[in-house]
Amino acid sequence: MLAVALLLVFQFETRYEAFLQSPRSEDIFVGLTQGSYEISDFADDPVVLWFWRNTASDPQADSLLLRTSFRRNFHIAAVLRWEAKEAADYETAMSKLNLASHLDSSAVENFLSLIALAVRARNADPLIAALALPVFRDFRTQIFFIANAIVLIFLATFMCGFVYVAAKTIFYLPAVSHRIDIQEHGRLKGIIGFVVLLFPVLVLRNVFLIFASYAVLLLFVFNKRERNWLRGILISLAAIFILSMPLHDLMRFLSRESKNFRLYEMVQYDNSVTIDTDDEQDKLFQAYALKQRGRLEEAMSLYEEMYYRGRREIAVVNNLANIYFVYGEEARAETLYSYAMRAGSKGEPFFNMGLLKLRILEYSESSRYMAEARRRGFSSSSTEPLDIMPSTGELYRALLSEKLDLFGTINPLLFFAALALFVLSFLPFRFSPPFYCGTCGRAVCRKCQEAEADEVICIKCFAKLKTTENVEMEQLLRHSVGNRRRRMKKTIAYLLNIIVPGAGLVYLNRNFSGLFVVFVVMFAYTPLLFPQFLVKPAGWISLPLSSIFVVVAAVVAFFAYIYTFLAIRSVHGD
Repeated sequence: MLAVALLLVFQFETRYEAFLQSPRSEDIFVGLTQGSYEISDFADDPVVLWFWRNTASDPQADSLLLRTSFRRNFHIAAVLRWEAKEAADYETAMSKLNLASHLDSSAVENFLSLIALAVRARNADPLIAALALPVFRDFRTQIFFIANAIVLIFLATFMCGFVYVAAKTIFYLPAVSHRIDIQEHGRLKGIIGFVVLLFPVLVLRNVFLIFASYAVLLLFVFNKRERNWLRGILISLAAIFILSMPLHDLMRFLSRESKNFRLYEMVQYDNSVTIDTDDEQDKLFQAYALKQRGRLEEAMSLYEEMYYRGRREIAVVNNLANIYFVYGEEARAETLYSYAMRAGSKGEPFFNMGLLKLRILEYSESSRYMAEARRRGFSSSSTEPLDIMPSTGELYRALLSEKLDLFGTINPLLFFAALALFVLSFLPFRFSPPFYCGTCGRAVCRKCQEAEADEVICIKCFAKLKTTENVEMEQLLRHSVGNRRRRMKKTIAYLLNIIVPGAGLVYLNRNFSGLFVVFVVMFAYTPLLFPQFLVKPAGWISLPLSSIFVVVAAVVAFFAYIYTFLAIRSVHGD
């Protein structure tokens, strides 16, 4: 465990590596081991605290790290999540995740790990801790959820189409198979026709090819309304494909293959990542990162270059003023703070002006500016001027400025196949509609039908009805045969609905409510059915999320089953 921890830690910061290689690390280790030092003596030095907790597994080091304030550190938090994942009991796992959240409060891995722990331990405390984290303000977390939402919506929409085609195929397959056997309608030939239509299922092993095969077949028997529903599904798939074009860039960002991730990393994390760039947009991130690392001269040079070229964003002006504040140039800092206060509604310039007035002993003015900062929703106990971090909007602009991949991450063949099916749906070729017996509902062709009082009935029902000359008996017989037909239809609908909630409603032609339920259910089922399609960022370490997926799927399925079975029951008037 120590080896893995150190391997990850070596990636996060040059200061830590330098400390490990310096004589000071050996001196501190010997002093702490022999009792010459107390770990509390280093309460303000996170490097020493982390070194000692990895070397001696001292819980006091964890306690002191929880009180230490320093910038986010992804790799240390990852080590702690890994330790929580391997923990033998709830208390240890919870303490590790609390410390990980302290070191990287906006990491989505911490948020999901706490929820997973809450589900696994059946304890609400981790859930409360998770909901208190500011994860949704973090750019990386937003990109993570956007990328996975696109994937889940696409898969759920496709599965809606698959279930729609499957339910309609089951409804129409007996009729279509009957038409294949156009000469003698014996039972054996009927079975042969049925098997012929099962060819895509028996031979093809690709879900999309099976969907496309039966969709083409059904286009020749669908009525206008059913065709429109299939067209709507195909158009939705094509539209989601177009919306997924940025998905490639989002995944490159999450996998750390994008320049934009390095910009984000420079701004957000405590590390040594730097980018030398001449891009005007990137200089805002570079200057902020340099200042956070204490390289004030370089940061001031970049900020002044942006300022004198006309870039007067509030972050540029405020942060440049802060550098002047540090160098004791109060007049220049005050001028820039005044400009920043007029240029935006943020509270940081007012707070910083309050600190400046406090330095020059103008206490009443300092109190006034501090009060104005609080009125604008900003307060801090800091005794140093505070910088304004580049906004999430700046990161989105940088990300969206990249050239789009026209075919995204989703296979473009799916897009063209959906368009081809959509075009085919407008072709005028259709099988002549199958005739259905008005008594038993069986599909019949012209050869197998009989007409009686403008009603089509099959030969078998015709023979049964002609055996009785009593009108009342004929009505009872019709009612009895009709009940058998309704029971069979009801049984099939219930069986389909057990497999996928909502499929039974689609079978009964309740397409809107059925497809809506199928979409919601498939959105919840997809992480369990297709976990390989979920987008996981580079360096992903968290508690297993399967418990979350199972609980969400179970809750959605519970309500979906109740609604759909009641709806099927009402369709039949039971």
